[in-house]
Amino acid sequence: MGNWLRRGGLILLIVSVVLSVFWWRTMLWTGQLRPVHPHFAGTCAVAAPIVGAEDLVIDRENRMVFISSHDRRQPSSTGSIWMMPVDAPSTAKPMILPDLGGAGFAPHGLDLYVDSDGTRYLFVIDHGSKPNELVRKFAIAGDRLMLVRTFESDLFYSPNDLSVVGDNQFYMTNDTSAKAGSLHAFVTALFRRKNGNVVWVDDMSVTPVATGFAYANGIAASDDGKQLFVSGMMDQALRIYDRAPSTGELILRDQLHLGSGLDNIDVAADGSLWIGSHPRLLDLSGHAKDAAKPSPSQVFRIELDEKKVSEVYLSNGDPLHALSVAAVIDNTIFMGGVFDTSLLVCTQQKEE
Repeated sequence: MGNWLRRGGLILLIVSVVLSVFWWRTMLWTGQLRPVHPHFAGTCAVAAPIVGAEDLVIDRENRMVFISSHDRRQPSSTGSIWMMPVDAPSTAKPMILPDLGGAGFAPHGLDLYVDSDGTRYLFVIDHGSKPNELVRKFAIAGDRLMLVRTFESDLFYSPNDLSVVGDNQFYMTNDTSAKAGSLHAFVTALFRRKNGNVVWVDDMSVTPVATGFAYANGIAASDDGKQLFVSGMMDQALRIYDRAPSTGELILRDQLHLGSGLDNIDVAADGSLWIGSHPRLLDLSGHAKDAAKPSPSQVFRIELDEKKVSEVYLSNGDPLHALSVAAVIDNTIFMGGVFDTSLLVCTQQKEE
């Protein structure tokens, strides 16, 4: 009897140690033990009551911001695309949507494409026709969106963001193969399973071109189209690929580990990358379930030539929780949050 008790005690001790180590490692990689010291060299103001501004893109030539908006705590609600003048953010307004044949509209990632004659298009991931996942191509006509084409494929299994590189050519991230809210999704996140990918869409053809992401998230191409940048939220890393424009093939060139839950990517006019990020991933999960629970916000700027990473912005969630995107023009940064009810416009202090 004594031997059984000793063996049972030893087994219990081993299990306790294993669970303690697992808990400690989880707290470390999710950032829960990381202190948050808010800072920003500039001023910020709430610009407009735009709910769930998960992604945005700046038309720098026309000085206009296009914003993907949806109340993700109410999945059945109708989302919208907002337009916001860079020089008059308070005049932002939702764009007029076309008839989608009775389908819902739940926008997520989006990107702007300008063709050779100057016509502007927004490509938007639309979750509003679940279980089918769609990418809508809209032409921009003043404050209206005109539906040009809808892309659909079995390989669009969990679309998150996209980067458009041609008239009907784009890359898209599938963040995870796990169904949101399922036990599979919980296990996938907890153990950082690498089941996210990047697909290449060339007109009617859809091909996986990069795999092995623990929650593939933001994606953006360089202005010359020679490189592609992809963020992994659970990986906490930015992957840099060389791309073959004729085939869409990607070749991994480099990887930068930033130690934070990376989200959407903006390529600034000077070629630097601006990445919205979640420094405490368990806080993000808690905030998704309860708006009263804070989730810190973070913005990185990366100068690729020097591999210089700067933390431009950090807050404890006030005034913007769970920041998912930051895009810059001149000294102005537009920031949106995946669940928040407003969009933030910040002005950086000019360097002396």
